[in-house]
Amino acid sequence: MARGNISRELTFDLNEDLHRRRLLCGAAAMAAALLISTVTPAVGRAATVNPDAGRGKSVLYVGNLTKLEKAKAAIPIDPKRVAQLQSWRDNDLKAVSFLQSLGFKVRQTDEYSAVDLAKGQDLIIISESVDALDVGGKYRNLPIPLITFENDLLGELGMTDWKNGRDYGTDDNQRFIFVVDAPHPLAAGLKAGVQNVLTDEHFKMNWGKPGPGAVTIATLLGEPEKAAVFAYEKGATMNAESLAPARRVSFFLWQDTFEALRPEGLALFRAAILWAVTPPE
Repeated sequence: MARGNISRELTFDLNEDLHRRRLLCGAAAMAAALLISTVTPAVGRAATVNPDAGRGKSVLYVGNLTKLEKAKAAIPIDPKRVAQLQSWRDNDLKAVSFLQSLGFKVRQTDEYSAVDLAKGQDLIIISESVDALDVGGKYRNLPIPLITFENDLLGELGMTDWKNGRDYGTDDNQRFIFVVDAPHPLAAGLKAGVQNVLTDEHFKMNWGKPGPGAVTIATLLGEPEKAAVFAYEKGATMNAESLAPARRVSFFLWQDTFEALRPEGLALFRAAILWAVTPPE
């Protein structure tokens, strides 16, 4: 059977289920930290997202569900590779748990899934853990809101041009972003200017250079041409004069950075999710 036609669902054994329960507890703690955080709101006319926008809605979370299992079964086993892939899996599971804490019903699938699996979903999220070549442009024209962490898909999705390192990319040793559109609900009430969104200065951060109809929320610090968070409203002009079939968001997460989000970063993540599923006015 052709690889692209294979659809896999993640099956947990008892140990994996217990592991997931521990991750859910961690995500709940992160949500609590967000609620009690003292993030300074933007002054003036900052808009907010509806905190209940996700209640009862469905998310298709597209991540890699095979690399870790293959690494564990390899002979000889590579402990460093297994540890790396386990951290990626943990980050996906924590992101899923956070979505569930917002009231979403989450269905996990992998990059090989048929596009038909997205039917009936209210939101598609594509994790940085996928292999972009196996996802391609199959979600590009769906009239379903979509958020991608995988910057290698920005060209495929029509959200940027196609050249890696020029139109999209990943920068090392990142911790701060620069908020440029504080009044927008995607800015989560953060003040304009420098915001500390990660717990350490040695993380990777994805970016893109969006098309003319995008709204840029935040950029990499000191590099205003590199958008860390940007979005398109439904019907907005994306790259090459294509129109966004539904809301589209690019978010800066790398494979191992969800659990490293500070309250400011988690607030931005929450705002991105809730804004994406909110019907345009």
